[in-house]
Amino acid sequence: MTVLVTGVRGRVGRGVLRLLGDAGVPVRAASAGGETDPAGGEPPVHLDLGDPGTFRAALKGIRRVFLYAHPGTAQQFVREAVDAGVEHVVLLSSLAIDAGGAQESPIARLHLEVEEALRSSALGWTFVRPGAFAANALQWAAPIRAGRGLRLAYPDTYSEPVHERDLAEVVFRALFDDAHRGGVLRITGPESLSARRQAELIGQATGVPVAVERIGREEQRAQLTAVLPEAFADTLLTYQEQRDGRPAAPSPDAERVLGRSAVSFAAWAREHAESFR
Repeated sequence: MTVLVTGVRGRVGRGVLRLLGDAGVPVRAASAGGETDPAGGEPPVHLDLGDPGTFRAALKGIRRVFLYAHPGTAQQFVREAVDAGVEHVVLLSSLAIDAGGAQESPIARLHLEVEEALRSSALGWTFVRPGAFAANALQWAAPIRAGRGLRLAYPDTYSEPVHERDLAEVVFRALFDDAHRGGVLRITGPESLSARRQAELIGQATGVPVAVERIGREEQRAQLTAVLPEAFADTLLTYQEQRDGRPAAPSPDAERVLGRSAVSFAAWAREHAESFR
């Protein structure tokens, strides 16, 4: 039974690929460039989720798929997967779907489109909806390394950052445990932490305190729109405003699936300390 892994250039995709390889599962790594290390599996395959013309060859002989969400082509992907005899798809979705105003959120909508295509198909499916990734903190690496500290519009906004390794393991288990078929797994880290506290933990990991300065929303927006579409930047800032000073209870799903506690952000920071030095 060969598993197709999409998004292998991403942290989660790479982690899933590595776990499958370590378990001796036949695996086919897929990327738009097709250049990734096969990790002991089949030769890499070219698969561009925005180009339906690449779907059929990539899916031939595949029975299970780890899928990154891509809007606009979900229906075509599902049809090709059904025709290829795929039995089960684990989708990397988003916890943004569970937040209020999901229909107005471009982040939630793009994942909802793929979820709905899978729900209405004959395929088995599991939706893995992560919240914030611990690795999002790497966007702070350059200013921290330069000693400038962080300038944030909402330094006291809370999130529950999840380690990419835990997320990959949840996906790995969902691919093979039929108990999760037809289920939605809401995956967070084990603690609700403010951005300020995350910066403090990074400082503890590196041995150099990280200064945090509050700036105006428009200044932060200008920084974000330099690298993100305006709608995504506005959605992220609105979410941060809504969570400003508001911790939340972490989801129990990661611990339930993994059979252990999820890895803390402090541990993640220690593992990635060199990125901030």
